[in-house]
Amino acid sequence: MMQGTMTRQIEPPPEIFLPSGIIPGNNAGAFVAAVRVVPHFHPIIDLFSASVTGFEVLSRGDPPYAMPRQMFAEAKRLGATWELEKACRVAALEKIASLPEPFRSSLFFINVSPDIFSDPRFLEKFTQARLQEYGIDQKQIVIEITEEKTFEDFQRFGTLVSHYANQGFKIAMDDFGSGYSGLITLIASTPHYLKLDMAIVRDVHKHDYQQKLVKALVTFASSVNARVIAEGVECGEELDVLVRHGVRYAQGFFFGRPEKNPYLLSEEMRTRLGELMEKYDRATIDVDEKVAGLVIRPMTIAARTMCCKELDRVFKKQTHLDHVIILAGEGIAGMITRQHFYAETGGAFGYQLLQKKPIEVVCKSNPLVVQDRMTVTMMAKLAMDRLSEDLYDPVLVVDRAGTFMGTVTMKQVMTKSLELEIRSAMGVNPLTGLPGNNAIHRWIHDALSWQEYSMVYIDLDQFKGYNDTYGFLMGDEMLCLTARVLTDWLMDLPEGARLGHIGGDDFVVVARGLVPEATLGSLCRRFDAEKLSLFKNDDIKRGHIIGAADRQGQPIRLPLVTMSLSVVDSRKIWTDPHPALFSEVAASLKKKVKGLTAETGKSEFLFEQRLHV
Repeated sequence: MMQGTMTRQIEPPPEIFLPSGIIPGNNAGAFVAAVRVVPHFHPIIDLFSASVTGFEVLSRGDPPYAMPRQMFAEAKRLGATWELEKACRVAALEKIASLPEPFRSSLFFINVSPDIFSDPRFLEKFTQARLQEYGIDQKQIVIEITEEKTFEDFQRFGTLVSHYANQGFKIAMDDFGSGYSGLITLIASTPHYLKLDMAIVRDVHKHDYQQKLVKALVTFASSVNARVIAEGVECGEELDVLVRHGVRYAQGFFFGRPEKNPYLLSEEMRTRLGELMEKYDRATIDVDEKVAGLVIRPMTIAARTMCCKELDRVFKKQTHLDHVIILAGEGIAGMITRQHFYAETGGAFGYQLLQKKPIEVVCKSNPLVVQDRMTVTMMAKLAMDRLSEDLYDPVLVVDRAGTFMGTVTMKQVMTKSLELEIRSAMGVNPLTGLPGNNAIHRWIHDALSWQEYSMVYIDLDQFKGYNDTYGFLMGDEMLCLTARVLTDWLMDLPEGARLGHIGGDDFVVVARGLVPEATLGSLCRRFDAEKLSLFKNDDIKRGHIIGAADRQGQPIRLPLVTMSLSVVDSRKIWTDPHPALFSEVAASLKKKVKGLTAETGKSEFLFEQRLHV
């Protein structure tokens, strides 16, 4: 599997290849036979749990049809689109049916073009009964509708989407954000997944407009219970920004290329994603309560050792038992809740048909799994982001090695989340929502036990003059902008950096390790650029604000607001300081930084240079 930054592969314009004896418009079967379709699997990654949640099944042909674009362009020319897409689906289903666990029970995204999806033959042939012939549950199949062509009848399209969703299939919109009618198509349907077009994802870390678009789409998708998948992720910088803005699922060459056989993430990639999520988690949550403290070990059953009839006896005998976990060694093979078990085995013939079957046939093979080091707040977010039928299922917990530890029920999650929310609300700044003095004092106390640490004190210069001239509402906007810029800046700092709001225009960052000088410079430049949105054009052109008149009746010129950063770190502080020392040192350093900002008219930073021993 290939990882790291990769150059995007640009496909050449399709060339036209006509196998001998094939005439356009005829011999579609001969063309499909000549192509010899081979399914390839491209993993779709759950970034929050550092695992593979499913695979997009892509189709490749023998040369000269190795590139899909060439293959489908040729099929269209020959009037063989239906035959080719059918061959791709059949090849995909046959391959899926032959896969071993754990791949066999994954989600599989199968591409379908708008023309084929609207074709009556597709409605007739692609059915739950047809999938059962391959031993495939329709709940595993995601019909991925490409955006390469507009739909002529949106009402019919919406009806078809509803039909397949009601049958248990899931629907995904491919290349959302490009194509002919993304928003109109979205209105006409209720897809389970929105796959962001590569053009939105590409270089997203370089363009603020793209980042705002991603954030808006994630918010919208969450409000309609859909999932966003970022396609075409090719570098770590893109991934960082996507995670920061709430994207949970991703796909791209950064994680690996399409292969003939599905594969899981390498240990290196799982570790990298785990570190990224911990960085994101810790940077935005004040109370660091871990999931491990809530875990309870439930009843576990070794894979392939119990049938449904035996589990029925267990549930009836142990009336308090809510769920059981199926294990393959120390790894998770599935989960069965009481409610799901009786829903699957109920009905006139359900129990008679399933009683002798192994319990794996009715288990939930893709439950929510999190690591024990995740915070409760993040776990609650993931739990509530599940599909409605899974919303109240227990959350499964593993350690870093993937060994099953136990489960956490939704009652535990909600009770603990409420406790943390109340505790956090008692100490946050009401304007910015950032932790206040109590949390900051705790962070500083904890930092003293670290080998290396940094404290950054942030103060806004000329804020009072701005607040008096523009009004307190705009003053609040300036404080909120400062909080947002600083929050984003945390992602550039060593893992575990925390941001607090002391009050007024004073903020504090406590970071493990030493803060790189380059990141301080970039913070200053970003603030100076973004603050301009809160000034009038005339004030920006003059480079100052015209404030209230002085005692002589002359208008006062007030410089534009700047940011002063006072940096105190472990290199200049004695080995066992009192926490109050930091405030004293920072207050002294702040005067020097403010003198520098007054001189340059720009945001500036200074490190404490005196040795305090």
